[in-house]
Amino acid sequence: MDKLKELRDKMIREMNKIYPEKECFTLVNWLFFSVAGIEKKDFSLDPGRLVEPKTKAELMQKLGELKMNKPIQYITGTAYFHDLELEVAPSVLIPRPETEELVKWVADENKEYSGLRVLDIGTGSGCIILALGRLLKKPQLTGIDISQQALSIASRNAEKYATRVDFRKIDILKEMEWNKLEKFDLIVCNPPYVRLSEKAGMKKNVLDYEPSQALFVPDNDPLLYYRAIAGFSKLKLSQNGKIYIEINENLGKETVLLLKSEGFTEIILKKDLQGKDRMIRCRLI
Repeated sequence: MDKLKELRDKMIREMNKIYPEKECFTLVNWLFFSVAGIEKKDFSLDPGRLVEPKTKAELMQKLGELKMNKPIQYITGTAYFHDLELEVAPSVLIPRPETEELVKWVADENKEYSGLRVLDIGTGSGCIILALGRLLKKPQLTGIDISQQALSIASRNAEKYATRVDFRKIDILKEMEWNKLEKFDLIVCNPPYVRLSEKAGMKKNVLDYEPSQALFVPDNDPLLYYRAIAGFSKLKLSQNGKIYIEINENLGKETVLLLKSEGFTEIILKKDLQGKDRMIRCRLI
């Protein structure tokens, strides 16, 4: 049987042909924890521990998936967002750090209010709505998505954290479905916004594994989701209600102009921690 640290070092050497060394350590340590509950400190405290053949076989199988550019989150079935450990699968996007920034912005501006009615459009894994459920005071939570698979995952994540969310299968692009929903005080959304022409600059682990319907929009109408959200919000956003949306960093000005043309005010275009135009807040008065 292989010794713990020796096996890890061997796996890291294999991964180092593909990923930077620091990233290799993170990914391989994550595999060990996911498969066998072995923590980073164990490699120092008990480096000679013997690894069972069954455990090694599972580790090597998952290592092979990593070498095929499959995201670690889909291999382990787990992603982390704020203080949540969420179930994920290729039917939902992997939560991003910039989306955490969006959630923090929503929470910081609305944490003093109680009982806000919050809608998450395109909820995916439920990361946004579940985080807001923990950060806001007694919110009433609703999440919609066009994917039943995504809604099933989001529902299991909500159940794990004993958070009550009304999940519904609704396509925001279909105006005839808007009346299935009530009024909301906050509408939050991370919609598809990557233009098909921008595929060339994206990594294989995203292109090959993450759901394209949650990522891409046509080049000839890249703001179609924002137009739909604006139209929906004019009907379903409460007086003085607010929208918070994540955006394509290259289309910040265009998105602001769209919202202005639809009658929204107090529009703020906010940069993320990388200095990119990443999110917008606006109000309907």
